[in-house]
Amino acid sequence: MSSLLHLIKGEIIRLFKYKIIFFGILVSLIWLLVIGFQTPEQAQAIIPLLIVTDSGLMAIILIGASFYFEKQENTVKSLLVSPVSLVQVLIAKVVSAIFTAFISLIIVVGFAIIFHGLEVQILKLFVYILAVVISHTAIGYILILRSKDFMAMLVKYAGLMLLFYTPTLLISLEIVGSNLEILAFISPSYSGEFLIQSSFVKLDVVKQLIAYVYLMVLGMGIYVGYVYKKFKKVAIEG
Repeated sequence: MSSLLHLIKGEIIRLFKYKIIFFGILVSLIWLLVIGFQTPEQAQAIIPLLIVTDSGLMAIILIGASFYFEKQENTVKSLLVSPVSLVQVLIAKVVSAIFTAFISLIIVVGFAIIFHGLEVQILKLFVYILAVVISHTAIGYILILRSKDFMAMLVKYAGLMLLFYTPTLLISLEIVGSNLEILAFISPSYSGEFLIQSSFVKLDVVKQLIAYVYLMVLGMGIYVGYVYKKFKKVAIEG
């Protein structure tokens, strides 16, 4: 346990060292401007999308930047030859991503509550954010571990964003009917947005359960089935 806590502490220190926390907060402040110019109803509708973008899709960029910085400094190699398990290393990285997401969440939701007086189920929101972060960072590591450098990862990331946001766009524009909404849940970002939205308004409990289980199974499945097997090899090869 002490070694895991030490790893988590090291990951959080690197978040500040690489200015990842700084840029994460900067993006959150931009969201505050967006929210500030909305009516309470509009803010309530757009906040779930902003939170998923920040905690999910932005998290992919942040862990990517951190991973490639660590590769340059051989930090990952040092960790993998130290007396800690790869599982602990990965847990520490996920926890650091959750830490970043919570900072953003507190800023954005705190502002929405104070400025617009929105009612939020905080505990549910925190639980659902875990599923968003775990699933999206797992997908992010697929991109990272299959890319030679950060720029190559960004190209793949752009395609991923287009793919993930298409269901949201189609349903928002009513191009796809509500009877086909269940298919949109295949997109982790849509599932995450639905879960976050349920913290602000009452939504179908069964759909919440489906979305939550899907994201958790997807995230854990990728970490166990792909990231765990590939991470050490890619990190050591450099």
